[in-house]
Amino acid sequence: MLAILLALPGQALGEPLKIATILGPPWGFMGSDGQPTGMMYEIGNRIAEVAGLRYTNSLVPCPLSVIPYPRTGADIENGSADVIIRFGNDQMTRGAVPAGVVVSMPVILVDPSGKNYSKLSELHGKTVGVVRTSKYVEQFDTDKAIQKYPVNDYVTMAKILAMRRLDAGVGSSMGLFYGAYMGGVKPEDIGVPLVLGSNDFILFISKKTAKPETTRALKEALDKLSASGEIKQIMSKYSKSFSLPQR
Repeated sequence: MLAILLALPGQALGEPLKIATILGPPWGFMGSDGQPTGMMYEIGNRIAEVAGLRYTNSLVPCPLSVIPYPRTGADIENGSADVIIRFGNDQMTRGAVPAGVVVSMPVILVDPSGKNYSKLSELHGKTVGVVRTSKYVEQFDTDKAIQKYPVNDYVTMAKILAMRRLDAGVGSSMGLFYGAYMGGVKPEDIGVPLVLGSNDFILFISKKTAKPETTRALKEALDKLSASGEIKQIMSKYSKSFSLPQR
């Protein structure tokens, strides 16, 4: 019995693994049944389960008035959360260990219907929506001739785009599409997306709380779920609700 207990990952014997999930469709949100759900919420749960770890999974922020993206970075950096799945940035580099790529996702630029930008230089002097603190692709992030307008989430971005109060919006393809769906935005209100590149959703583990055995178990679980196709199956549940015309 002692040998079995010693072989278990650290969190299995002590405190549950604390997973933080960004609050915002499709990553994490409250479903129609009043229960938390979402693409990264489900994937985070499955990684912990396959790793054999007890866990909790919280939608961040709480309260809702706090902006989720910088909040999750702070929680990882100070150890309030052990694990999160998200794009990287400078704060995540400081406070977290990257355990592996969960999924690589296209980064797209979407305009109000009818504009159909074909290159970034056409956005010089214009206002483009971005989710606060997010990093997308270098050529966009470093282009100082483009005015970046921060929003809290993709639902907000899609609604503002549909009202033609932004010249364009930039984000992950899944985030923008599902945000439009959740915001009640019709496909015909959004222009044809321009693919700028891709970015990785990474499984980050807090440097404050990381244990070698837990990190190893999480990496192995992520590899298993990727190889089996289960991560793609979870993603497919959130990719059928909204489609945009292709170039």
